[in-house]
Amino acid sequence: MTKNTKYGIISDVHDNPRVVPLAIDVLKSKGVEKLLVNGDIGGTKETLQDSQNYTAFILDSIGKSGLESFVMPGSHETLLGYTPVINHFADKYNNIFDIQKISHVDNNGHRLIFLPGSDFLCGGEYEFGNGNLSSGKYFYNGENLFNLEPEQYAQLKEGQRQFQYANINDIKEYANKPEKTIVVSHVPRKFHNIDEAVDVAEFGEVTEDFNLNGDNVKKGAVFPLPVAMQIAKTGAPVLIKKENRGNGDLKNLYEDLGITKAVSAHFHESGHRANDDSGNHVRENTFTDNLFYNSGCLDNSQAGILIVREDAKVSYENVKMVF
Repeated sequence: MTKNTKYGIISDVHDNPRVVPLAIDVLKSKGVEKLLVNGDIGGTKETLQDSQNYTAFILDSIGKSGLESFVMPGSHETLLGYTPVINHFADKYNNIFDIQKISHVDNNGHRLIFLPGSDFLCGGEYEFGNGNLSSGKYFYNGENLFNLEPEQYAQLKEGQRQFQYANINDIKEYANKPEKTIVVSHVPRKFHNIDEAVDVAEFGEVTEDFNLNGDNVKKGAVFPLPVAMQIAKTGAPVLIKKENRGNGDLKNLYEDLGITKAVSAHFHESGHRANDDSGNHVRENTFTDNLFYNSGCLDNSQAGILIVREDAKVSYENVKMVF
């Protein structure tokens, strides 16, 4: 009998961390053995302590679940708000793994490769890209960029410019068997199907510079859809758009490496979508070797399950929570 591995997936907890233990209970009732926590479990709250407490509640709930859990930051987490908290709970619970410290994990005939952070930061400080920077922590003093050493990190103050960078090319080292590889990334690669793909976003783009409440907003700036619609009603130069907004460099990298399986989140309006590498819809509960899956936004009562067979073929199950 083929042995399957069942991963529960949660992400994008922006409003209420108390839904996390409820969601985990639902996933466990469906036979989930492991948990992928795919970013946006923290952010900038009223105070630094509030930010840390928010993430702490989520991680404590994950630790108490007993599920082997792989945790990564997304678009919203800050270094001071997230790193000390994940360090604490990864030490406290032996079932929590900070993926900043492990690049990949092998399990039952497949390999998970983790890519933390985002290419579009919403106040967060975990960034990924295809630039000349090596992966690591950095500090910007207004003129120059420096590597951030652990002893310097401890001396940083809230409000200083610091960030952690993940170079996406690091994936190349670990994807030597692409048919066995599944990438876990908060942000998906880019597609070209606005009706079915996992990377579709609705947003407002600023078409020319304007003043908003005393702040100068530059052409090209982007607002989330609800905010954009409110601003547009005032007559501001904001154009409402619906586009595939996945990462183009990831698309090229996956195609070069032959990677055809990845789990993402980030785009709330594309939650519970799944497609193949051509952008065509993939049916739920159907095993395939070509799947890109957006497991959804927990704020929208969405979670997901990824099932992986011993031959590394995968299927998915959408989970709609009732809280």
